[in-house]
Amino acid sequence: MHFNILPISRKLALLLALLATTGLVQPIHAQQADTLEPPSLESVEAAWRAGDFAAARAGLLAHAEAGVPVAQYRLGYMMGTASGGPFDREGAKKWLEAAIAQNHNAGFVLLARLYLTGSPEIPDYERAAQLLALAVEDGDAEAHFYLGQLYRIGRGVEGDKVRGYTLVRAAGDAGYAPAQFALAEMYSRGEGVEPDDAQASRWLLQAAENGSSKAQMSLYFNYSRGTGFPKDEAKALGYLILAAEGGHTLAERILGASYLMGEGVEMDTEKGLDLLRRAAAKGEAGAQTNLGYAYASGTGVAQDDAKAAEWYKLAADQGLTRAALVLGDLYQAGRGVEENLDEAIKYYQIATMGRSQLAEERLGQLILSGAIPPDKEPERGIIWVATLAETGEAAARDMLQARAATGEPYADFRLGLIYRDGVGTDPDLPRGAKHMMIAAKGGIVAAQEQMAEMAASGNGVEQDFVEAHKWANIAAANGSDAAVERRGVLADLMTAEQVAEAQARAKAFLNGQ
Repeated sequence: MHFNILPISRKLALLLALLATTGLVQPIHAQQADTLEPPSLESVEAAWRAGDFAAARAGLLAHAEAGVPVAQYRLGYMMGTASGGPFDREGAKKWLEAAIAQNHNAGFVLLARLYLTGSPEIPDYERAAQLLALAVEDGDAEAHFYLGQLYRIGRGVEGDKVRGYTLVRAAGDAGYAPAQFALAEMYSRGEGVEPDDAQASRWLLQAAENGSSKAQMSLYFNYSRGTGFPKDEAKALGYLILAAEGGHTLAERILGASYLMGEGVEMDTEKGLDLLRRAAAKGEAGAQTNLGYAYASGTGVAQDDAKAAEWYKLAADQGLTRAALVLGDLYQAGRGVEENLDEAIKYYQIATMGRSQLAEERLGQLILSGAIPPDKEPERGIIWVATLAETGEAAARDMLQARAATGEPYADFRLGLIYRDGVGTDPDLPRGAKHMMIAAKGGIVAAQEQMAEMAASGNGVEQDFVEAHKWANIAAANGSDAAVERRGVLADLMTAEQVAEAQARAKAFLNGQ
């Protein structure tokens, strides 16, 4: 089967060339688009050739409105690719559909892609599939790939993994790199085809050779970790460089950081910063954080806390944990930004969403110092105090004791762990068990799991399989999968009468008796 894989930009150029006359033509300029007499198609062609895409786009409108199919296609193409003006999804769809209605079919794939992305509207997978099927009949490799993807996920067509593989394979055989990368995935997973690691490797290498930055990045990870390929740092670096040169954002960030710090490559701060800026400009939070570090530490640039804070903020506002933690520190200290405790607390809390223990400790200190007063303490404040207490901070442990005395079962749970493990104090198993029991009765599921374990092992309490099974039952009823497993193990060690007694105790507890 023959495939037409001519890039769209070349297709457009050829179509434009068909309209060129053999005589000399004068290019139009953007300001001529508003004249009463619309420019001729020959002038539009000349403007395109002269690189005046704005004028070409403006000049096409009158001809598109007059019903000239090639003008409709070209105007739709330019709107859909942001050539000569802003991206205009609806305008592109309108003119490409108009051209197709007049049997000018060059825009099948581009129009299908506009329907697939769909933003801000809901994607129209069914219409995209119809268009792609028509382009497949014309032998377009890109259409084979996209239609194959729709069959793989069952969007716009009935899901069919084998049909998806067949279409993607045809595109891969035609040299379409994204399809070759997809084939590597399909052979690796056995999706629509029998699993075959050798074929997966072959297609991955082929895709990388044909410029797929995704494949190059995959090979970087494979060679650097020794997964699927023998570990080879030199090859890994080579593929990382290729992926970065191809504009792969993560590759730009990783390679940029490597050059900046001289890790795995010879240090080149200028090259590192350039790569990081390229990735950061595309919104890559890790690169933004690395640039924040560069300015904060003066690595490759003049030390500048204000610029560091700007970069950290961009990453922190995307939820990157380490950036949020540093930005919280900057706001608390007034470095590079005006001192602002509210902003510091805000960013520390963002960092806690990424399970940053340091952020929880910072917040715990603020509660302990009174900087966060009790009436403004968030619900999670007790967690932050407990995290600080588990560093050995006696004052935080005392605050937990005070909270436990007021009836906060979570405080008892964390105190149970502290005394059981001897964190910042001597181990005291009975005291730990006492706090853990209070927390378990107070509805803390993790404490109920702990009581099942402690009763089963006799750790801090008398060994009692019936009590252990009871607490495992209670925790399981509250959604603990681990407790379900423990309950089964315990049941194998117990008599039927003991299991029945444990179940009766659990039922009574759950019924509030």
